[in-house]
Amino acid sequence: MLGALRRLGIGDTQERVYTALLTGADEAGIAGRTGLTEAEVSSALQGLADRGLVGPADARPVPPEVALNTLVLRRLDELREAQLAFAHSARGPGDGGAAGAGYGAGYGYGAGALEVVTGGEAIAERYRLIQRSAREEILTLVSHPVIAVPAGANTGQREAMRAGVRYRVVYDRDVLDLEDAETPPLLEHWASLGEEMRVAFGVPMKLVVADRRAALVVPLDPPTPPVATVLRSSPLIDALAWIFHQVWESALPVPAALASVVDGPLTADDRQLLTLLLNGYTDQAIGSQLGVSMRTVQRRVRRLLALAGARSRLQLGWHAARHGWV
Repeated sequence: MLGALRRLGIGDTQERVYTALLTGADEAGIAGRTGLTEAEVSSALQGLADRGLVGPADARPVPPEVALNTLVLRRLDELREAQLAFAHSARGPGDGGAAGAGYGAGYGYGAGALEVVTGGEAIAERYRLIQRSAREEILTLVSHPVIAVPAGANTGQREAMRAGVRYRVVYDRDVLDLEDAETPPLLEHWASLGEEMRVAFGVPMKLVVADRRAALVVPLDPPTPPVATVLRSSPLIDALAWIFHQVWESALPVPAALASVVDGPLTADDRQLLTLLLNGYTDQAIGSQLGVSMRTVQRRVRRLLALAGARSRLQLGWHAARHGWV
């Protein structure tokens, strides 16, 4: 749908050109396919190159799951800057970082819309209170290092889930030690309680959002002692929830991430196709490189998806990397 990328700073003309490239049009054929002038196409391609959606030299489209994640991360940087500015304003001159020492109305901590919390114990307590406050849904991004509560000791989550609160969690890939025998049972335990889980190659922050009414944010590289920001009834919470959903949509289901090869070795042709696919080539370009039709490429990709137990090409890429297919 035209206009879907406006929130990421992509104009309608650029979106039309990018979509045309993804569907196989070359630079020369874009004007005819989109109805744009050559000047408009040239300007749009330059804008897309500046944003990392096409190659600067060959105007080859970067796969959406790669390019759009980059744009989301840029937006996250802007959000972090806003978060720090709010935190500075909330402390006020000479406050010395003491905000968040007491409890007040609403969710049981601080009376303002923003609170800065310092220290692991204080952050763990805010995390517990946010979980207890939830009635419908909690959204979580998890990454190293553990600041508040280790996953195995998270009694607050167990209590909330047993009370009917929906949990959706995206784990950073580095959090899951797939060689650790305790990882699969722990994931199975949370899944048995109803947690919906996915895995991403890098999450932008540690985050908990409860019912879109309260949020806890911790930077990926927290200082010593660690510092977190608690938000309540703020437009920033909507932005944080939107960020979670962008990460969620691009993340992989955990079962696919833990799956093993189910059938047969890969051929040299399979590996060549995978290499081209993971380098962002379109099906048409892969067919040209391999000297086969686009339909043949798609058939072979479907076979690899089935072999990996993957539902998307992004999942296939992760599976291929994890199992040494390329």
